[in-house]
Amino acid sequence: MRELARGVYLETGFVGGNVGAIISERGAVVVDTPMLPPEARAWRSTVASLDGDTIYGVVNTDYHPEHFIGNAAFMPTRVWGHDAGARQIAKYKTSTLDQVAASVRKEHPALAEEIAQLEIYPPELSVGKRVTLHLGDREVQLLHLPGHTPASLGVYLPEERILFAGDNIVNNEHPTMVQANTLAWIDTLHRIEAMDVDVLIPGVGEPCGKEVIAPLIGYITEMRQRVAELFAAGATRRESVDRAGMLDYYPVPESQAARIKRRRRENVERVYTEIRSAQRRR
Repeated sequence: MRELARGVYLETGFVGGNVGAIISERGAVVVDTPMLPPEARAWRSTVASLDGDTIYGVVNTDYHPEHFIGNAAFMPTRVWGHDAGARQIAKYKTSTLDQVAASVRKEHPALAEEIAQLEIYPPELSVGKRVTLHLGDREVQLLHLPGHTPASLGVYLPEERILFAGDNIVNNEHPTMVQANTLAWIDTLHRIEAMDVDVLIPGVGEPCGKEVIAPLIGYITEMRQRVAELFAAGATRRESVDRAGMLDYYPVPESQAARIKRRRRENVERVYTEIRSAQRRR
């Protein structure tokens, strides 16, 4: 864990992605929660040690399981999310827990059983375009930043010039676009670029600055252009995956090659679906 500014903490070491804690006179605002129960409990204890065990609330930056499964460790408390995200999480019920449990069952059967028995706590407080929390000595803004998902949120600290950007921001790696609206994502990235921000916290990986935005806009724009050209030439989805390229746009560490190749394929498939849907609406 590191302190990015007075009372603003980031942990990058948990399975699934980054989590944060913002300490205020009213208690801690927790940004996303660890996916694995032991890590969620450990983070709960860490946050409690920072603020005297007062949790003001949790913000889930989107509806993917690595952002919200750990909510259970922080109950009872408020949970914020976008309207669309809350509805999506409420639909998951046990299916998502079963998938996460299956991913660890072979090596950690007891952990898998614990995950399967968790209760899901979806957001109960909705964020439309913006919610501002006035917490005594701290202002925290919850912003709707659609792109990575339709329900993606950012957590912005205007005084500290820090934005917890969730998975809308990647730091030198291929983004995840399987449920993205790529045109909205580009708009959101331009919006972040115009914000008064010095530090961006991605959903996964190390903090960064605005220097990561232009390459990400370039990645999304280039993929849209390549897939649109392939679609116009009559290529199928499978042919577009084979011919769109883009794997070398960001580094591909050998240890992660299979995962990144799968992600690139899913990204091309998602963009193909967007291009095809747009053509059909004309």
